[in-house]
Amino acid sequence: MEIITGLLTILISVLSVGGIVIDKVITKVIEKESENIEQVDVRVNAVPTHKLLKGKSDGIKLNLQGWEIRENIRLELLQLETDKFQLNLPKLRNLSKTKGKNWQEVFDTPFNMGWRVILTEEDLNNIFLSQQVQSTIQKISEDNSRIEIINLNFDFQSQNRLVLEGKLKLAFRGEEELDVRLQFDLDLTKGHKFKIKEIQGTLNNRKLSSKLLQGFANNINDNLDLQLLEKSGVTLRLLQFDINEDDITVAGFIHVKPKSP
Repeated sequence: MEIITGLLTILISVLSVGGIVIDKVITKVIEKESENIEQVDVRVNAVPTHKLLKGKSDGIKLNLQGWEIRENIRLELLQLETDKFQLNLPKLRNLSKTKGKNWQEVFDTPFNMGWRVILTEEDLNNIFLSQQVQSTIQKISEDNSRIEIINLNFDFQSQNRLVLEGKLKLAFRGEEELDVRLQFDLDLTKGHKFKIKEIQGTLNNRKLSSKLLQGFANNINDNLDLQLLEKSGVTLRLLQFDINEDDITVAGFIHVKPKSP
């Protein structure tokens, strides 16, 4: 969500620029609105300036390398290409005041975008240290009084296997901090359904039962279906999902239905 609102924030700045808006101007806006970025390539499909300033576009193509949109939220690579779209500029400009809530309302027409992302192991672990994710973890801990998550760390393996290490507290163990280590395969089927498989784990270096872990995995698997987003008017499908020892590569497309207030 931070990435989407970040892109929309950049659009706000782009559409506020007077005169002829060209690719170089958009590049400067992206650099200004980002915490840091290594390389920017922009192509706006032939659109009259007056049309762009009204929120209309025949399509935009971006290639961003080493893009840190906010502190600790960085992507090694983001490539995207949109179809034609029409934005509601008053709602777009109001987006920062609402902190990204109801972001779908900024689209006056259906929005279609193809994208590809590469995320390094360091990037992912830094994202979990970001204020946004830490707030989410704290909320999860408060909502589930049995478990308090203290920290998490990902270690990428080959062939879509992940190792997750962290510390947590269990209500029945009081304030004791427990070391947990899980390793599992993360598979994608039909472009929308993730499934945790071949899970193993330890708690304070003691092996956890396979039955307990599989029950834990099954509960999570039920919520790892991207089709759940369709209830809110967002269709997200993945065409590529690869984990190796250095990074994760994910590619797909997104379709957003305009949402009325």
